[in-house]
Amino acid sequence: MESALALVDALGGSSNIIDIEPCSLRIRVEVGNQANVNEDALRMPFVLAVVRSGNIVQIIAGTESDDIAEKMATVVKRDTANEA
Repeated sequence: MESALALVDALGGSSNIIDIEPCSLRIRVEVGNQANVNEDALRMPFVLAVVRSGNIVQIIAGTESDDIAEKMATVVKRDTANEA
């Protein structure tokens, strides 16, 4: 869960994340504002690459991508519920 929290923070926090989609060996994240994304913070040891295009950030994390994306979605859902 720690990695998921760190990724959510590096992506500008839960409020900046519109959608998280696991996609084979990567995590595709739609963000509200690319300026809020800290790409250096995304480059964790398990992250193989980061690709940014438009409002999409793809985090290539290999076979752990699905598990990490699920944990990230849990963090965002929890944070969003706490804001309401």
